[in-house]
Amino acid sequence: MKSAIYFLVCGVFVTLATSYNLYDKSLVKEDGNNNQSIATRFDAEKDVLFLLYTQKNPLNPEYISVGDAASLGNFNVKNSLKLVIHGWIANSNFLDAIREAYIASGEDCNIVMVDWSKGSEDLLYNEARDRAVSVGERTAALLEFLVSKGLGLSNIHLVGHSLGAHAAGVAGNRMKSGKVGRITGLDPAAPLYSAESVTDRLDSTDAAYVDVIHTCGGVLGWADPLGHSDFYPNGGTMVQPGCNTNVAELGLGSCSHNRCPALFAESITTKKGFVGVKCSNWLLYQTGMCSMNDKELMGDKTSTSARGTYYLKTASSSPFAEG
Repeated sequence: MKSAIYFLVCGVFVTLATSYNLYDKSLVKEDGNNNQSIATRFDAEKDVLFLLYTQKNPLNPEYISVGDAASLGNFNVKNSLKLVIHGWIANSNFLDAIREAYIASGEDCNIVMVDWSKGSEDLLYNEARDRAVSVGERTAALLEFLVSKGLGLSNIHLVGHSLGAHAAGVAGNRMKSGKVGRITGLDPAAPLYSAESVTDRLDSTDAAYVDVIHTCGGVLGWADPLGHSDFYPNGGTMVQPGCNTNVAELGLGSCSHNRCPALFAESITTKKGFVGVKCSNWLLYQTGMCSMNDKELMGDKTSTSARGTYYLKTASSSPFAEG
């Protein structure tokens, strides 16, 4: 039954995306009978781009090439790495708020935005899902290269949204030099992942610490706990506060799904903080039965010692944090 729902969601999403032309027309080809189909050309080695931003170049990225030391430019192996991976029908600009927040924080870190839009913008969701594996493997190649240049594994923090969360998990899984320090999954994609091997999706073994934020669980996002700690703002399901209960949201949950990166971006600089309460479910949290339990900050500032499931409420518009 769940698989049928996932397929239905993907089908409706594709229909809407087509109507809004959210894909590269160059991917469409015609056969001899003038029948159109979406091309599946994607070479991760060439089509996955790594854009480096630092406090020295906050607006204009440098492009890192795996194996090319000269391309590292402003990359400082003594600083931490924040590597961010987008999801389906998106590009690295979609998660610009996260990059901007790290720059605004003043932290002297390396920010690498992974752009695999040549593969993610394919309207065939199953194709994009399969490509997430090669994106993760290519990302692992980059990480191994950076580690060979002196970057510490514990200083690596991967952040992925939707399919990007699973790509981050694959990257962590494929590391041969050791486990990366942390992976944060932002509403990891659910459609077509229910039977997927853990080696090709995000799970708690992919990093020394894995934390997950759920905002559209059971529809576009994964509902069950996946990490060492899992956070469920407003119950972790659609409709998130401030998301309209129109047909598109009720059928797809796109607003709720995309709320997750916004929450994470705000968590980087907010003074108030997203305070989660350890609890077994949303109902108990709402009744106040868990109010005396352990508290933990959700997002960038989550402690790697946190374990279990946490619930919290957010505002309906930015700033979302309620403390």
